[in-house]
Amino acid sequence: MLDPNRPDAFDRDFTLFYFAYRAFTGAADEALTEQGMGRAHHRILTFLAYSPGMSVGELCQALQLTKQAINGPLRKLTDERMVHMTPGARDRRRKELHLTESGADLERKLHERQRALFAAALEEAGPEAAEGWRRMLGPLAGREWERFTASVAERQARP
Repeated sequence: MLDPNRPDAFDRDFTLFYFAYRAFTGAADEALTEQGMGRAHHRILTFLAYSPGMSVGELCQALQLTKQAINGPLRKLTDERMVHMTPGARDRRRKELHLTESGADLERKLHERQRALFAAALEEAGPEAAEGWRRMLGPLAGREWERFTASVAERQARP
């Protein structure tokens, strides 16, 4: 039986995960603040860099946000010419979202710091740990990750 006054290994892991998450997100926060943006903008840039051509609905689904919640950050990115919409190649009614050159530049700048943190941590931990990390993230991300990667593959297969 666990002693409620003494943290167990999971408590330690949760706290460690929090510190890692804080370092990871903090690496980009300063650059976002300089742009007058926040983490919602960062998530949009991240998803559009990984999966260009998403519709607003697909982006909302991936980020688990309503259209109302995504409207402000997406409008700012569009107004600042970091994201643009184009008619779909197969269905002209479908509006596809893409990063502009300046949007891609900002996304790279934000992720440059995060990539450096990841690269250093993975190098220190070693290749077996890196593979273990990826094997752990899959089940943690769950079916949403599987559906998202399937939709990315489908979108990339489109002419």
